[in-house]
Amino acid sequence: MKPVLCFDIGGTFVKYGLVDETGRILTKGRFATDRGNGQAVLAEIDRIIESCDVRGVSFSCPGFADDETGEIAAGNVIAGFNGLNLRERIGGRHGLPVAVENDANCAALAEYVFGAGQGSRGLAVMTLGTGVGGGLVLNGKLWKGNRSMAGEFGFLFVHGIHTDCPEEEILSAHGSVRALTEAVNRELGTDLDGREIFDRAAAQDPICRKHIAHFLDSVAMGVYNVAYTLAPDTILIGGAISSREDLLPEIRQRVSALTPSFSLDLNETTKIDRCRFGNDAGLIGACASFLQSDFR
Repeated sequence: MKPVLCFDIGGTFVKYGLVDETGRILTKGRFATDRGNGQAVLAEIDRIIESCDVRGVSFSCPGFADDETGEIAAGNVIAGFNGLNLRERIGGRHGLPVAVENDANCAALAEYVFGAGQGSRGLAVMTLGTGVGGGLVLNGKLWKGNRSMAGEFGFLFVHGIHTDCPEEEILSAHGSVRALTEAVNRELGTDLDGREIFDRAAAQDPICRKHIAHFLDSVAMGVYNVAYTLAPDTILIGGAISSREDLLPEIRQRVSALTPSFSLDLNETTKIDRCRFGNDAGLIGACASFLQSDFR
């Protein structure tokens, strides 16, 4: 069977690859995203499609993507992409079926269909990066909710509201890698990335240790809220930082500390683990999205 040509559209690069029905990436590449010129991005996508023999095309993209219509409704960073119907544009030009899905939802589908979430009745994926994103698969189906806003875990309040600017109090402002690096660099006057901050913390830098503790506490509160609100049997943490071996034990320990005395430890009832696919989640999830689409 022919593979699916999958695109993971990001603000810096557009990654692409041929993915087979088992979720295996056969070949992959990338090109720089010209954020100010959506037509140039589409032209390069056209060129890649024309060079491949595939059963269809699938897109993982930031923003509100309507998988039923194939339209990117809003929230995309590439000029001309908001309001663009990729299914009509790509399908009409190349005569191929086209699937379109949000990138965090693709990460959830990748793990549910092919990865660490296989067999889950309820799966929540929480991605830690520039913000905190997420996706939900409930009873075997991607759950997008009203206006496709389900799984936007970054909007949870985790420390209460103590300012006149509530957006500064949401999980993305405390539990994202961006929030961690900004807080450390603001206090130290440095330009450290997340890896360097964790390395300094391991060397007992008190400022880095303080901010990492706050970051981990915030993520644990997000996991706790998701666990008690949705009761998934599996919660997976994604984003590049999730590859750190010390991250999950710290989050699990903090979740245990939050658990009320009259309740079971959430670690006993909920699998809290890391995503399996890392930077390939968008491509693999785009394939999973295509395989679940009506035109299979």
